[in-house]
Amino acid sequence: MSDHTSLSNLKARLGPADETQIRLLLQVSPAQRLQTMLEMQAVILNTWQARLRQAHPELNDLELCRLMFKRLQQNG
Repeated sequence: MSDHTSLSNLKARLGPADETQIRLLLQVSPAQRLQTMLEMQAVILNTWQARLRQAHPELNDLELCRLMFKRLQQNG
């Protein structure tokens, strides 16, 4: 697939809210975008950990950490 085709496909999938979000992100410094991404990543990982802890209360911290890494490997 050419770059033009990929760009056309992306534009076709974007809605008005997506375009607004992209415009807002472009106004933020790269450092702030990175900081926001890292904060979002921490929230997601903490949520996964809490869900796994609730589903597997019998696991100790090391076992829970191993399970999280296993899940991350499966889900990218």
